[in-house]
Amino acid sequence: FLENNCLVDIVEVDRKAISKVPKQAHKIIGKSIEDNTIIKDLSKDYDFIVVADVIEHLVFPERALMNLKKVADKNTKLLISTPNIACWAIRKDLFFKGQFEYQESGILDKTHLHFYTPDNLQSLLIKNGWRIENILGTITRIPLEGIFSRIPVVYFLFNKLIKGPITKRYKNLSFVHFLVTAHL
Repeated sequence: FLENNCLVDIVEVDRKAISKVPKQAHKIIGKSIEDNTIIKDLSKDYDFIVVADVIEHLVFPERALMNLKKVADKNTKLLISTPNIACWAIRKDLFFKGQFEYQESGILDKTHLHFYTPDNLQSLLIKNGWRIENILGTITRIPLEGIFSRIPVVYFLFNKLIKGPITKRYKNLSFVHFLVTAHL
């Protein structure tokens, strides 16, 4: 966005992360989007609001979604990305190994306070006044993909004939990470 001369406001509570923000940012706001006082710091009527891998870290995601509505208009696109707790890899470990172990990063990051699936994030957004436009898998995997990936011709056919339809039909299973676009 900064390369395209867009005005970019960045909301970041982590001081270490703030130190890495490009100086071209229009505003750097050192608060959480859950903070009700943030509204006075934000501009009005953003074209895009990007909540990239943040919502799973919030104590009160509903509050954040309501705050964001106050700085959006009917043309604003809300983009939220988050990992999918219901993906195949997590289900497999839970089913076969009985494991749900927090980790330093990834889907089971120990700093995640909430876990989402494409379905329950969609419900949360709708409940808080947002309309869903699209849900896209940013990282997708399905069972046996790793085995097929070792044979290039088979993997090509697998991707063309099997993975696409399964991914489309079973988002909760195949999306490891996903992006929801919404508007008011």
